[in-house]
Amino acid sequence: MATKKPKLGLPPTLPAALSNPAMQEMISKGGSVLEPLVPAPAKSEPVEDKLKSFTFKIYESELAQIRAIQDSLPKRDRISIHDFVVAAVKEKIEKAAKKHNSK
Repeated sequence: MATKKPKLGLPPTLPAALSNPAMQEMISKGGSVLEPLVPAPAKSEPVEDKLKSFTFKIYESELAQIRAIQDSLPKRDRISIHDFVVAAVKEKIEKAAKKHNSK
């Protein structure tokens, strides 16, 4: 024999105590929120450095020079064109930072 699930009932109606004006006034007044005893420590986590993607244009002759450099390296030491360009950009940034700091 299968048992039937009980039907969901409506929420209870407001009791007479809530219709009391004094009770309504107290509810309307509201309460205060407790402040935490220990303040939350400030987050000192570094801001996440998000990876960005973009496209740039390069002359065929420059790309051929990069490929020639790659081909001259042993296979185990070769890096992708992407890594080559990123390394070159990082070198340029470091040089500019050193030049700027020496002034």
